[in-house]
Amino acid sequence: MGVGETARLIRHAEKNVGDAEGWAIDIISALAVHQLDQGRENVCAVIAVVDQESGFVADPAVPGLGKLSEQALRVKLGKVPVAGGVALRWLERNPSPQASFMARIRAARTERDLDLVYRALIDHAGQKSGLSEVVQLGLLNRIIEDKNEIDTAGSMQVSVKFALDLARRRRWLPMMLGDVYAVRDQLYTRQGGLYYGVPQLLAYETGYARKIYRFADYNAGRYASRNAAFQQVLATLAGTDLALDGDLLRYGKAGEALSTVTSSEKAARAASKKFALGLTDAEIRDDMSHEKSADFVSTRTFTAFRDAYARKTGKQPVFAILPVIRLSSPKIRHSMTTRLFAESVEKRYQSCMAAK
Repeated sequence: MGVGETARLIRHAEKNVGDAEGWAIDIISALAVHQLDQGRENVCAVIAVVDQESGFVADPAVPGLGKLSEQALRVKLGKVPVAGGVALRWLERNPSPQASFMARIRAARTERDLDLVYRALIDHAGQKSGLSEVVQLGLLNRIIEDKNEIDTAGSMQVSVKFALDLARRRRWLPMMLGDVYAVRDQLYTRQGGLYYGVPQLLAYETGYARKIYRFADYNAGRYASRNAAFQQVLATLAGTDLALDGDLLRYGKAGEALSTVTSSEKAARAASKKFALGLTDAEIRDDMSHEKSADFVSTRTFTAFRDAYARKTGKQPVFAILPVIRLSSPKIRHSMTTRLFAESVEKRYQSCMAAK
């Protein structure tokens, strides 16, 4: 598709959008740089997500964000006896009572505002502790990122972790703290938000027959829709209730699989014994560690349980379902679930596809 036609589709989605041609150029460019098809399906998918997430605003303001963030912080620190109160008083007084970190949090309108407060706090703490050079060299990047509450950003609400992982794969050298901040800064721009958001949405094979499952994945994580359907298979075979959230294992904030044996893993172990599938606990765990990739469908665990389901029920199991996840964040003002998100984006996508 060309820039002119893409711009018309953007105006169809948001008639009052500013600089539709600029948005169109950046959408087409993002698709091209990631070697993705620039046809109507992909263009409409991107338009639908941008419209849902931000209404075509590069760094969207969130009503009441500052007050909501302060309240969430006070609740979080209030759960820590003594030290929580000390931390709150410190935030109110530093770096000065007249321009404190808490005052900046209260005044925040966008995610970038909060991100910059956190960066200033890290810089201040580094200087006071004498660890400034260590911090700037990136030796504490993982710890710093784990504590940063802004984990999605920009017009497409891109996962910051996804953006940083993509940036790291394109580098020869390790990332210093300034490099991490540069990626975050990109996400708050129109071009950068699309540069990272487009591959998060489109640059992976799914096997889905409908785009709505890809939209659910964008909210819940890659392959969440496929994995939720697999959880449904496990629940039926094991005769138990499972949360159909698309996570077979449990993960830390950095994305590493934890050693905890989840309900899904327990159900798989029980069903394997019940139906004599010959899968060991170690094999199930190893196969489930592939749940975030396309090749999970080639594992013995995936095929054995689906085959057992077909034998038991006389029906072929569905490949994907919408994950059941209730979303909670200071940015979300109304009740929202992954299903509602995916259905809303799907509605926008179908409107775009039908537009003349």
